[in-house]
Amino acid sequence: MYIHEMIKETNRLRDYMSPENDAYFGEMVRSLRASSLGEAKGEEVLLGLAQEILTAQNNNRPIQDLFGESPKAYCAQLVADMSIRQPRSMKDKVKYYAMIPWVALTWVFFIMMLTGFFSKWFGGELTYTRISTATLLIISLGSILLIELMTRFLKPESKKGRPAEPVKATTKEMGIYIGIMAAIIVIGVLLVIFLPAFVVSPWDSLIIFIIGLAGQRFFFLRKPREPKQVAHN
Repeated sequence: MYIHEMIKETNRLRDYMSPENDAYFGEMVRSLRASSLGEAKGEEVLLGLAQEILTAQNNNRPIQDLFGESPKAYCAQLVADMSIRQPRSMKDKVKYYAMIPWVALTWVFFIMMLTGFFSKWFGGELTYTRISTATLLIISLGSILLIELMTRFLKPESKKGRPAEPVKATTKEMGIYIGIMAAIIVIGVLLVIFLPAFVVSPWDSLIIFIIGLAGQRFFFLRKPREPKQVAHN
């Protein structure tokens, strides 16, 4: 949908809003159109918000239950979350935090595949890799913490040259992340004694890598369905 089409559809939906909801949404419009979001992305977000507001209105639900008392504060947090690509809904959060270790482990097995085939390529034997379950656990949890740390400390620039203003982590928060990472490593080292280890051939690693790539595309990279238009009498 083109920008002018999204604006036209958003204005059409506003005609069905109650005066209170329209005033609330008007604050959202002013906040997002003055934000660091690009014009196309901003109008896409506004159209989605208008649809959500009408759905709540049709269900006699106050929109403050969805967005809070301050539309400006909600939009500011929304822009910050989008700037660092943080998920907002619980479903998106589960998907997001499942994707991080999935991707990390997929490429770990890719590296194991390469190292396994390396000697074979030069006339030797296949190299089998022994890996502990505790090591995989450390990689999974460590990858989540690493991404969290990076997204909180990297401040992206908007297309207009203005800073996006995401919530940045403090030195104290950074220390907490580093402490958690150290704790994970220590616990993982201790769990090596109790958790099983297994030997993986290069072919096993290749199969796991292919399954990992397929899973990324099927579970995490599929485009969501287009939202249905709100029906009105």
